[in-house]
Amino acid sequence: MEGIFIGVLCLSGSLTFSTCLLHQYHFVSDAMNWTEAQSYCREKYTDLATIENTEEMKKLQDTVSAAGHSSKVWIGLYSHIDWKWSDGFNQSGAEYRKWSEGAPNYKNANQLCVRMKIQENWHDVNCNLEIPFVCYNGTLEDPDFVLVSTKKNWTEAQRHCREHYTDLATVRNDTDNNKIQKSRLTNDWSWIGLYRDPQIYWSDGSNYSFSSWYQGGHPLGSMKVVCGVADLEQGGNWRIFSCYERKPFVCYSMRGWCFVE
Repeated sequence: MEGIFIGVLCLSGSLTFSTCLLHQYHFVSDAMNWTEAQSYCREKYTDLATIENTEEMKKLQDTVSAAGHSSKVWIGLYSHIDWKWSDGFNQSGAEYRKWSEGAPNYKNANQLCVRMKIQENWHDVNCNLEIPFVCYNGTLEDPDFVLVSTKKNWTEAQRHCREHYTDLATVRNDTDNNKIQKSRLTNDWSWIGLYRDPQIYWSDGSNYSFSSWYQGGHPLGSMKVVCGVADLEQGGNWRIFSCYERKPFVCYSMRGWCFVE
């Protein structure tokens, strides 16, 4: 995908740079689900809106506001929600979850790892938190769960478990979950082996590098794929919803090349 074109002119031994915005945004007021909106944009323009910097954020907001709309609009953002176990387990029981009410909620768009606590269900949280963790030894058919009280982030905890035990705890059923609960020595939150990769994409295949996420909850529920909106009620910041919801949307087309004069 063509991003920002930079014209370079060499004059008197110096370089002069000119940066141009290539995305021209088009607001469509007809409410469609994300896939329908994507098809429409690809037929009429280039694709659903891609946003690559703060200038384009403002341009999109101005385009939508000028059309008299002030709420949520689909953009080309989407994400796969694929929870995995650290040890790669994907057999019967791999889909077992014991989420707390309202979890997973992907708060601040950076919660990709899972913790649990005695008499509490699971939460998705930032993987950089330093907390105790649960490893396992033996086989998954008869695991021996071991609480490690040393506080580490999720990646460090994973490394420790793999070096000293088998891996971070895989929890396949209520029996495993209850066994961990009964073996707990403290009341701290602790890592288990469940995590996911960000897997965030743009509809047109552009590289996901710039982001402007809403700093609050993004309820995921059991959804496997979620789609993004720019929420003008939240300063144009991005939020995620079920791709089946019907909303107005923003397409983009490519503007002409820019050159340094």
